[in-house]
Amino acid sequence: MFEINEQKKQKIESCLAQLSMLDRQILSVPYFTSIEISSLIKYCSQITFREANSITETGVAQEFSVCFPAPKTGAMRKCVNHFNVMFSMSSIQHYFSAPISFNDIAAQHYKKGSNGIGIHRDGLRYRDLVLIICLSGRSELFTADTRSGVRTQLIDDTPGSLVMMSGPGFKNLIDPKSRPLHGVRNIIEGRLSLGLRCDSKKSSFD
Repeated sequence: MFEINEQKKQKIESCLAQLSMLDRQILSVPYFTSIEISSLIKYCSQITFREANSITETGVAQEFSVCFPAPKTGAMRKCVNHFNVMFSMSSIQHYFSAPISFNDIAAQHYKKGSNGIGIHRDGLRYRDLVLIICLSGRSELFTADTRSGVRTQLIDDTPGSLVMMSGPGFKNLIDPKSRPLHGVRNIIEGRLSLGLRCDSKKSSFD
């Protein structure tokens, strides 16, 4: 489970090369086995969720429950360790401003029919790379050119996919203010997802 092999190494290298060249630096790729996804769903069944604030400090509407910070235990610990190793490959260090260490973990559950989360950017403190893993359900992760929703584009985050999104410090993201605008809508069958981030204000071990 969460095996590190040449196929996954090559996939990570290829995806980072593509990501750095995109106007909207967000990219999805098939990545996880069904066993890995099932283990993370089981992990989520054992943690405690609370209702998120309906409006964020920046005025973004959201409707979901969250476990944050999610504990690094069981399958989650294996998943985090997997990516910390994968993104430590010397061949990809030039994409990052500092060594990658995912020290900020969130689990989110959206009920069927919820309003999801409006168009927003992840916080400036989340550097280099953000990972989004949808574990179950059917919904729409999307990007947009503006906060009003001009030129939206769907991102495939069906269960089993890995979504990578750039943050401040990532190669070719010249202006941190241009990091991807994104949101989640059309929660048709609910949604269970994980977010892995590198919080520049935390130590690597938090």
